[in-house]
Parts: sequence; C-alpha cells; structure tokens
Amino acid sequence: MYRVILVEDEPAAAENVYDIIRIYCPQFELVASGENGEEGLNLARTHHPDLLLTDIRMPGMNGLELMIRLHEELPDIKTMILSGYQDFEYARTALQHGAIDYLLKPISPATLKETLNRAIPVLESSRENKAISLIRELLNKGTYDPPECKKYFPAPLYTAGICRKNGLPKRFSGFKPLTLSAFRILGDTVDMYGRDEMECLHIEAAGLPPSKELVQKISWLNRDTPGYSTSIFYEKAFPLQELPVIAGILYDTLNRELCIGKPKIIFTSTEEPRKRSKFFSSNRDNSLIYYLKEKRFDKARAIFLETIDACEKAELPQFLAEEELRFILEEIRISREYSEEKRVQKEPIEFLLDDAFCYATNYEDLKESLLYILDKLLPEEEQPINKIDTPEFFSLIEGYLKSHLAKTISLQQLCIRFGISQTYMSRLFRKYKGQSFIDYLTYIRIEKAKEILSDGTTLIKDTAAMTGFTDQFYFSRVFKSLTGQSPSDFISGAGGLRRWPVSPPSRPRLTDPSSSR
Repeated sequence: MYRVILVEDEPAAAENVYDIIRIYCPQFELVASGENGEEGLNLARTHHPDLLLTDIRMPGMNGLELMIRLHEELPDIKTMILSGYQDFEYARTALQHGAIDYLLKPISPATLKETLNRAIPVLESSRENKAISLIRELLNKGTYDPPECKKYFPAPLYTAGICRKNGLPKRFSGFKPLTLSAFRILGDTVDMYGRDEMECLHIEAAGLPPSKELVQKISWLNRDTPGYSTSIFYEKAFPLQELPVIAGILYDTLNRELCIGKPKIIFTSTEEPRKRSKFFSSNRDNSLIYYLKEKRFDKARAIFLETIDACEKAELPQFLAEEELRFILEEIRISREYSEEKRVQKEPIEFLLDDAFCYATNYEDLKESLLYILDKLLPEEEQPINKIDTPEFFSLIEGYLKSHLAKTISLQQLCIRFGISQTYMSRLFRKYKGQSFIDYLTYIRIEKAKEILSDGTTLIKDTAAMTGFTDQFYFSRVFKSLTGQSPSDFISGAGGLRRWPVSPPSRPRLTDPSSSR
C-alpha cells in the first residue's frame, strides 16, 4: 500500500481525486489532504507519504514552491502535479524538481489510475533505496529512526541468519564485518552482502523459532558455487533496533564454528566466549624447529602434512586450523630467510594463504593450495615428468569446461572425467592459469556471459542460465565483482544496444526460492 497526500484548494477537485483513488486504485491510500503548500509541507513532515499530489496555483505557498521545499527537505517523497493550466514552463519546472508526472484537470478515473500504476516502479525503487539506507545506517552506525524504520519495517519482531559458502573471507579483503554493500529487499525480507560475494546476512519478519522456510532460504543462497555452506541462525525473535548486536553474534559464531569442508547448521542465542586451548603439543613445535635448523626439510614437510590431516580428523574450526598451519609456514619462512638460502616476501605468502582458506571446498583443495605455498618456501626438488603435465593436455580440460558452461561442474567431476587426482588437477590450473579451478571457471563463465550480452538480444536471466548460474541475482553480483559493471549497465554500454530489464516483470522483484521448488 502506497501512502498519498493530496494538496488541492478546490474542494470538488479534491473530492474527485479522493473517490478515484478509493475506488480504482487499491494499491494507494490517501492519508491526508491540505489546501495550500504550507499545509502540504507540514502534512508531509508528519505522515512521510510515498507520493504527494499537488495543484500548482494555490494561495500562499504554491505547488512549485512546495515541490522545491520537499526536494530539499524530504527527497524520498515523490511528487506529481495536478493542474488546470497547460503551461510548458510549469511542466518543465515541475519535472526539474523531481515531479514524476504532470496531469491536466479535469482528471478522469482511467487517466489517474493509469498514471498511478505507471508510477509504481518508481515508488517501489524509492522505497527500496530508503529501506536499504535505513538498514545500512543501523548496521554501520547504530542509527535507528523509529518513525522511519516503522514505515519500512513495520513488523514488531524479526529473525535473522547468516550463510557462508566455503571458508571465511580473506583478511586482506578490506571489508569490515558489518560494512554491507549489496542488498535485495522483498517486503519484510532483506538479504545483505558485503564482506564478499560468498556470504549473506538474511533478516525477515517472522515468529519464534526461526521457520523451516528461513533455513531453506539461507541454505539456497550461493547454491551455484561448489563447496559447503555454514549457516548460523539466531533462535530468538528480536526488535529491529537490536539488529547490530544480533548480527555481531551471528558473525562471531560463524567465525568460531566454520570448519573447512564441513556443512553446518547452527542455532545460537548468546555470544559464547571463544575457548582457546593449544591443540597440538609443544613436542611437534620443537621437532619442527630442530628439523629446520638441521635442514631436514623432508621432515618439516611431513610435520606439515600430518598437521593438515590432524586438523581435518579433529574437525578443527578454520580459525584454529589456520593458526596452526600458519605457524608452521611462518617458521619455515623465517628459517629459510635466516639461512639466506631463499628470500621470501611475507606479504605474497599471506595473500596466498588467504586464498587457500577462503576458496577451499574441502581439505583436499586446501592441502593442494598449501603445498603450493610450501613449495615456494622449501628448496626446489626435481619433479617427475608426467606426460599429462603438458599444454596440450590442459587445453583438452579447457575445451571441456568451455563446452559445458551451462552445466554444474565440480572439481571432482572434472577429475573423474580426465582420470587424475584433485590435487594434480588443481596444480595444473595453478601452473597454466595462475589461479584456482573455481576462479578460472568463474572467469570463463563471465567472459561467455559478456559475449552473449553484447548482442543485446538475450535476457539477463537467460544469459545466467546459459553460463551455469541458476540464480540471476547471484550471477549479477559475480558479474559486477569481475567486470565493475552490472549486467544491465554492461548491456547499455555495449555499442548503444537496447537495454533489457533485469527481469521480465515490470516490477523487478526476486521470487521466493522456496516457491519455485
């Protein structure tokens, strides 16, 4: 329901507009009316409507002056002119100050109904932008404006959950935990992305405890990406103003509980203190230091591999496993630099570690990436020559991927297809493309999407499906993260091609994933 204020000094004209809205425009509600600009401005301040309909020529403050004041003071309120004067200057001035339409009196029911319906996408976009702004201010600054928040988020209580696909975000990503940059809103449901595209904070108006539907929605997120998901739910309903605290608890629980390769669904209601105890004995650390001092790098490698296996067997949370494995790599790095046999820049190693833990879908992936780092630290050894480690063989892998982009492709499936291990396959991608399998697959999918979109004849949702993305919104986020443009912006800039809508309906709203299953 869109709230409307009418400013009209002619009683008959005001009554006519009121009757048309009441009878023919069920999506609109006339909440107040005034007879001049001063009354209209005060009513706007009190009621915060979505739309203000105003005449131009009125005693005191006229309609154009009212629009200018609204544009300066309450820019979220959209305006529409109702006038008996067919004057170009009036219309131009009104449009310059944000009027979304200019109607001539007398106004027929069909004309007003058509005009208001045509305004719905504009009003919806404005409402969504305002709701996003309120949530952003609440999460980032703790700012809570009760009247405004109640208007856009009227439910008394909310539930929340966070879903993370694969490992924790990279520590060098530059994002703060609650600096959320991408949103989608459907009624009282909000999905927020920010630390990176692999994580979503979800809130919705709901009862207690969190519904199965909420669990399904959270689990549905990022389903196009291979790997595992960790979902954390706050099991108590809460008022919206408590969202920053609840979000902090969810993030802390996620950071504490996520385990590489292990899908989890966890319900929490309080922030439990992080219990930290050393998992491995000091004998391991002493042995490592001894072997490094004696330059017995084969033993140091063995300790590293044993530690990886022990972390997996114990299902150690990522933050603990990462701490243990970073310790070993750091000791090796320091030992190699101290001996002046091999200079190693610390910063590149840190970035490689970030990638390894963030993108690993299981411990096999993680082990492959960490061994790649270890090889950069330890003395080079002669590697056996294998006939499949050739550009020609890797080109067959590339060709297979490019010809099957519309299908779901996992590293495991690719390995079965070509008869090699996941570790070896991952090394081939690192060697010939300088990136992981997932990163390369995403890259070629987006490159194919750019090629398809450039012709200007294919819908964005169809392009997503043709390149292996079943969720249009997720496709758009990945596309923008790699190209710097949304798909619609890319289309509009591709040689002046016709701009398709983001989705077929005139009102670009995302459907509930549970309803399509």
